[in-house]
Amino acid sequence: MKNIIYLFSFSNHFPMHRIRFLVFNILASVFGAFSIMTIVPFLKIIFSTGEQRVTDTEVANIKDAGNLLNVADLWLREQINEWGSFKALIVFSCLLVFMFLLKNVCLYIAFTGLSHMRAGISQILKSRLYEKILRLPASFYSSERKGDVITRVTNDVREVEWSFIGVNEMILKHPFMLIIPFGLLFYISWPLTLFVLIVLPISGYIISRLARKLKTAARQGTEKLGEVVSQFEETLSGIKIIKAFNAQEKSHKHFEEKNQEHFRLTRKVLKREYAASPLSEFMGSLVIASILIFAGRLIIKDDFGLSGEMFIMYIAMFSQLIPPAKALSENYFRLEKGMASMDRINEILNTADGIFDEPDKLQASDFNQSILFENVSFSYGKGEKVLKNIHLEIKKGEKVALVGSSGAGKSTLADMILRFNDPDEGRILFDGVDLRSLSLKSYRNKIAIVTQDPILFNDTVRNNLILGNNNAGDAEIKEAAQKANASKFIEEMEKAYDTTIGERGGKLSGGQKQRLTIARAILSNPDILVLDEATSALDSESEKLVQDALEKLMENRTSVIIAHRLSTVQNADKIVVMDKGEIAELGTHQELIKKGGIYHSLYKLQSLG
Repeated sequence: MKNIIYLFSFSNHFPMHRIRFLVFNILASVFGAFSIMTIVPFLKIIFSTGEQRVTDTEVANIKDAGNLLNVADLWLREQINEWGSFKALIVFSCLLVFMFLLKNVCLYIAFTGLSHMRAGISQILKSRLYEKILRLPASFYSSERKGDVITRVTNDVREVEWSFIGVNEMILKHPFMLIIPFGLLFYISWPLTLFVLIVLPISGYIISRLARKLKTAARQGTEKLGEVVSQFEETLSGIKIIKAFNAQEKSHKHFEEKNQEHFRLTRKVLKREYAASPLSEFMGSLVIASILIFAGRLIIKDDFGLSGEMFIMYIAMFSQLIPPAKALSENYFRLEKGMASMDRINEILNTADGIFDEPDKLQASDFNQSILFENVSFSYGKGEKVLKNIHLEIKKGEKVALVGSSGAGKSTLADMILRFNDPDEGRILFDGVDLRSLSLKSYRNKIAIVTQDPILFNDTVRNNLILGNNNAGDAEIKEAAQKANASKFIEEMEKAYDTTIGERGGKLSGGQKQRLTIARAILSNPDILVLDEATSALDSESEKLVQDALEKLMENRTSVIIAHRLSTVQNADKIVVMDKGEIAELGTHQELIKKGGIYHSLYKLQSLG
């Protein structure tokens, strides 16, 4: 019940469409019941052997008894005698068609309301997931597979969408498809209907037992699908390496293991899901057989005045209960499967947010003095400290290089400047103000980053360049491209600045992509730059163009450079040597060479290489 209420609560976003779905389902149920009741006149016409006049005394007795069914029966007999059998047959046939027309028009209107809600919940969940993904900490993506996240946004949202449909039908449709016919069945024969109410819950219990086993298997299946999608994503990203190392067979074997496990789990889920329909239908046949036996006894003994014609109508009316009852059981299966997907979606939605803007924060002013690390320590979660007691001042206009072996803490320290993480201990000051006191948006407007792996989007050149400055005009965009040595190749493209560059800039060379990211940084006009060895993966010609663009970018700006090749930072104002999360050495290139410590060893090693 908790799951049903939870999913149904999403329909609160669509109150008018929910009311439409409810009202027109009730009307459809009423018209459906009346369409079944038109069977009785046909039976009267077919089984009558001649006129069936009734005496005035019989009429008076029937009316005095106040039984609506008997009164209706009297009226039918009189109309058949008055109109004649053939004319009555035509009249009641038209009435039957009209009732079915009204029923199906109401169903159509009801389902147009449901279709709006169905599309709406998909939109809401995807929007919430996308918004959440933007708010999650950067560390989240180092522990989660991208393929699994994508599976939650696609496959799991679709499963929840189907469950949402089922829940709305369970609450706003099927109950009325059951209650209205049941009310008429009670009026026709209450002993027979009571017997039905005893038999039905037994079949319902058997079906629900199977449904409970479905949720666990469904969750395991979607998790394994996430692994399969992740394998696809990794293969597409690393196809050159796989081919170069002749690892196709190994990759295929690894994929087949995951795919086979997903196949096994999917087969298990589908077996149980498909068992719902035949099982509910078989249980329905058992219920009908029991009703036939019990009703036959009532008719034979004539204990409660149940005639053969009324029993046929009773069976026809009861048959209308089977589709909604069957749908209820199938929707219950769908609900359990959908809730398994909803649990996976909520794992993302309920993950603690990363750093985000809060109201009433101070607006960051222009950068005038320095960024100061005051005894900063940091760790990811409860793990070992990645940064330990860092004390470092980066003055305005300085070029500061971060060097050291892999895992020394260089990138983490740069991330702290970008405020992807906050210190566990100590503080970081921007012109004397704690970063945590500043508006995140206003602070990041002062910073730009150029990474080793150029990050571009499947959009036009123009839209990629204005990512950090939406108000930039054509002249500013072209000027930034010229400074980044990118204007020539951009203007040679088919649509120049309006050319779509493909996923991750796939239509461009490495050097071209890097120059676009530099142009983007120039256009954002930052006070502070963070450069992650932007030339390390380029050929000599491209490196020269990119290095020239970087020099223009760094003019009159504070720059923090993560350096892997020490030859690129010899002219830095300050070189910070990181080792095991601590600042091991600090000084200029010449000072550190003379010191003969870690930096000297690294420089000598690279020179020999």
